[in-house]
Amino acid sequence: MFPIPFRPGFLSRACAALLVAGLSAACGDDLQPQPGPEEEEDPVVHPEDSANLKHQDNGDGSFTSVVNATEPTLWVGLDLDTGKEVSAAEDTAWDLAFQRFVVKSRGGVSGTGSVQVAVLAGTSFGQLTQAPATGWTTDAADGDDVDTTPDTVFNASGGWYLYDLQFHTLTPRPQLYVVRSDQGAYFKVELLSYYDAAGTPANVKLHWAKVTAPVGGQP
Repeated sequence: MFPIPFRPGFLSRACAALLVAGLSAACGDDLQPQPGPEEEEDPVVHPEDSANLKHQDNGDGSFTSVVNATEPTLWVGLDLDTGKEVSAAEDTAWDLAFQRFVVKSRGGVSGTGSVQVAVLAGTSFGQLTQAPATGWTTDAADGDDVDTTPDTVFNASGGWYLYDLQFHTLTPRPQLYVVRSDQGAYFKVELLSYYDAAGTPANVKLHWAKVTAPVGGQP
C-alpha cells in the first residue's frame, strides 16, 4: 500500500467543498416549506351587530340576540352560520327571518335553502347538546285556519307564543327549536321575549347556540 502524498492545497480545497456542501444542504432545508398542522374549519360563530340585530356573547358558546322586527313590511334575516343580518327580501344566505310576530325559515314555501326545524317541548336550552334525529319539518302555506299567517314552523300549531286576551300580549311558549341551517349546521334557538325594556313589541329576543349533528348525520 502506497502512502498518499500530503498536498496542503488539495486538503484545503476538499475541506472548503465539504463546508459549502454542508451549508447548502442546511440552507436548502430551511428554504423548503415545512409541514404544519392541518388547518381545521373554525366551528365558532362570530356574530356582528347591525341596524336591526344586536348580540351579546354569553361566553359559553351561546348568544343572546335581539331582532328589531318592528317594521311591518321588512323581513329581517339572520344567517345563523355567521351571526350576521342579511336581507330576507331575496332567497339567499339567511336561515331565519322576522317580521313583527312572524318567524319563517328558508325552507319549504319560504325558500330554497333546505332549512329545517324541529320543535322540542319539555327540553331546556342547557340540556340539549345534540340535534334530534327525527321531528324535522319545513314552512308550509297557510292552511285551513282562522288567520292568514303562513304556517311556518314557528307560527304553526298555535305559534311560538301564548296570546293573552286580556292584556293583548305575547309570551313565548316553553319550547325549544332546533334549526338545520342552509349550510348543514345545527343550532338550538329559544325565544325569550317579544318586548324590549320599554315595552315596545316586535323586539324579539333569542337565545341560540350551535349543537352537534344528530346521530346518523343529516336528516
